[in-house]
Amino acid sequence: MKILGLIPARKGSKGLKNKNFTKFFRKPLIHFTLKTAYGLNKVLYPFISSDSPKILRYSKKLSIDGYLRPKKYAGDKSKIIDVIFHALNWLKKNKNQSFDAVALLQPTSPNRKSQEIKRCIGLFKKKRLNSIFICSKMYQHPYECLSINKKGKWNFLNKIVNKKLLRRQEYEGSYFYIDGSFYIAKVNFLKKYKTFLVKDKSHPFISSIPLNEDINDKFDLKLAKLLNLQNEK
Repeated sequence: MKILGLIPARKGSKGLKNKNFTKFFRKPLIHFTLKTAYGLNKVLYPFISSDSPKILRYSKKLSIDGYLRPKKYAGDKSKIIDVIFHALNWLKKNKNQSFDAVALLQPTSPNRKSQEIKRCIGLFKKKRLNSIFICSKMYQHPYECLSINKKGKWNFLNKIVNKKLLRRQEYEGSYFYIDGSFYIAKVNFLKKYKTFLVKDKSHPFISSIPLNEDINDKFDLKLAKLLNLQNEK
């Protein structure tokens, strides 16, 4: 099976200015995803899609090939599925390369581990899955999560509010969230559903990394640094 390891990295960012080159332990944030992708080159083809020549030059230094993405696929409202298929078409046309599956490696997850990704890909192949994603353990009690409007009115976020609220000991280990660190799906699956995640069709892979953080603002950045230090102990 031939897998494209796509790194989508545009230059614009609202939550964290110049996000991909924000320093994370003295390295640009994008460095860690590029390094991970390069370490996976025996199981996938690492490739970057970006609207930034600066990002592409930096990626080239780390031996990751890529191409300059058109502006219409690099805006705030651009859909990742369109970015994926544009990259697949570009590779077919310019490199004569075709792929059976696409793995998504977003630059906002610097704490992912290569060995965990390899296990995830191994499961994807062994079970002949159409789609698999990594998720992390949830520490907030889901039945205690609220939505509050501007007038101060609130409601339970979870739809199953008629059930008795479980004690933390009763729910512990049962709830997870999609941490955004890794997705993989067959190309035909993506063509059909236009997404990596389809209920009852996509397989969850539970991460061993506590609170794997997806960095989108300054708070996320601080938390990811703290978690990285904890995970290295």
